[in-house]
Amino acid sequence: MENRNLAIGITVATILICGLPGLVSVCVSPLIVIGSAYPDQPALDWLIGISFLCGGLLLIAVPAIIGIFTLRRKKSVELEIASDEPIPPPN
Repeated sequence: MENRNLAIGITVATILICGLPGLVSVCVSPLIVIGSAYPDQPALDWLIGISFLCGGLLLIAVPAIIGIFTLRRKKSVELEIASDEPIPPPN
């Protein structure tokens, strides 16, 4: 991305929109598994906890991927424009 300020703004926005809820989801998932609201259905707690964990990890990965793609420096290919000098003969 050519405009660095725009790239930083997009990265910060994705951190706030996706990263923080993902981090909260990853932190809450063990509490859901440990503090069972349904003692007669333990499989439901595991299912909800694992789904929160996977969803949180995906939400955390989004800002990392966006940051890598927007903030990386592109290799500039600069071709030298031929000058008026003649090309030297091969050895």
